[in-house]
Amino acid sequence: MARDDAPSVLLVMICLRCHLGGAEKRYARTFEMLVRRTAGRHKLLINRAMWELLQSAGIGVTRESVAVLDPPRHMQSRRRTPWLILWYIWKIIQAIRRYRPAIIHPLLTGVYFSLPAILLFPRLRLVMSTYSYEIVSYRDRFILGIPVGATLKQLALRRSRAIDALSSSIRRDWIARGIDERKIFVAPGSFTDYSQCHPAPAKKKWITFVARLVAIKNPLLLAEAIPAVLAAHPDAHFHFLGEGPLQAEISARVMELGVAEHVTIQFSPRPTEILNVSSIFVSLQTQENYPSQSLLEAMACGNAIVATDVGETWRLVDETNGIRVPPTPQAVAEAIIRLLDDPRLPQYRRASRERALRDHSPERFFTYILDVYRAAVQ
Repeated sequence: MARDDAPSVLLVMICLRCHLGGAEKRYARTFEMLVRRTAGRHKLLINRAMWELLQSAGIGVTRESVAVLDPPRHMQSRRRTPWLILWYIWKIIQAIRRYRPAIIHPLLTGVYFSLPAILLFPRLRLVMSTYSYEIVSYRDRFILGIPVGATLKQLALRRSRAIDALSSSIRRDWIARGIDERKIFVAPGSFTDYSQCHPAPAKKKWITFVARLVAIKNPLLLAEAIPAVLAAHPDAHFHFLGEGPLQAEISARVMELGVAEHVTIQFSPRPTEILNVSSIFVSLQTQENYPSQSLLEAMACGNAIVATDVGETWRLVDETNGIRVPPTPQAVAEAIIRLLDDPRLPQYRRASRERALRDHSPERFFTYILDVYRAAVQ
């Protein structure tokens, strides 16, 4: 295969409290395609904890293209966090001097560590990715009422040469916040690794939720719906695959509701092992389910979908493969029961898989992100 020309990219994936979400998976896989298919000298700058999470999930990135940062042990305690931040900032500056990339593309908290380096190297082109409406994170710190992380992110967006937005709605939101519309590009979709998505011939009556257990993902909404579903289908089982600050609350709530024996709560680096067997996937995000990596993975694994009717969710979930619902326990329970009772459930599952594989391929996303990088250096 001929190798395309492309500007050299330094992709920064550094975190203090790491978890493996859809964005990390998507861009790690895109970076691997970038290394294999283009002639640029690309580098992934990543800390040890995130690197190990990628490996545990079976996401292979060519080792020669990766620089793994391994902080000194004495810096890894919470009391030493300010020193650890400074250490990461210095490492990014060193990486820029060593690899001389044309573009720096920081992801998630990587943008905060990268900003000082971006100011030091004015010729370095900044590419930013925005994949949610969540401007102020629940982890954000406030100084005099000002959210530090959100403020820094907006400064970075204004400084960037190109912005990769995951949906048209996110693009409109940032334009309304004063970001130049000419530099905001919208992804044609998303993708995930479909190689492990092999729907089981005989599906079980499992209902699966895969997400970080935080408020915007609404896991408690599903927990509240469980008793009604079990009243109609006592042999159903619910899987919450994730971890986060709401994990203990979910466990306590299913105990209070008397349904704990029908519920499994665990983190799984390979959720496809459950999704290939489950029949229904539930995505209950507050603002947007499109194009969730977990949702795409569930579709490719042959799950019918129940999703909150928000944002551009309609682009993935319609009457052919599932049901969109308002965010109430009653609506969620009724949709799950309706699908379990419907003799067309196998058709919904097939339609989900076909849509994911057809419309959300790695090739489409890679071509798009390559165009974003090229636009950043023009």
